[in-house]
Amino acid sequence: MKHGVVMILLSLLTVRTDAHPLHLSVTNITYENGKMEVVMKTFRDDWETAYFHYHSRLIDFTDREKRESPWFRNYLNERFHLSLNERDQRLSLVIDTITLDQDAMTIEMHADSSGEPNSLYIYNALLTDIYPDQTNLVIFGYGNKETGIKFDVIKHDADVQLN
Repeated sequence: MKHGVVMILLSLLTVRTDAHPLHLSVTNITYENGKMEVVMKTFRDDWETAYFHYHSRLIDFTDREKRESPWFRNYLNERFHLSLNERDQRLSLVIDTITLDQDAMTIEMHADSSGEPNSLYIYNALLTDIYPDQTNLVIFGYGNKETGIKFDVIKHDADVQLN
């Protein structure tokens, strides 16, 4: 059932509309053998609106160079991060690829860590400063377990126990 709901939400991210009614991101995080894989799906135009909010200038993120701007990376790092415990240092997320499929933008990242963690701290306030109805869904997979968490304008963080 959970996978069916996720597939419906992911398909909404690929539907082209002039103005989408949902402000949504879906992030899948998997941890295996010391490597964290992160796949985040968002709407490109939501990022463009966020840029305009901060800079009062239009930007076109269909231009690859614009997506590689320091603002994009800084905003992503400020609004989304992971650590192996709430008080531990943030994991260094490396952006592997950013791809566009019409209005959907997929950001693939990874982080390496040593040892087996007891918990994962997730901070996800992506675009909640821009849209009061923003919802950020995170699905975390570890071993044979999956945990789904909803983040929004009120809830920005969660600690997921791994043991």
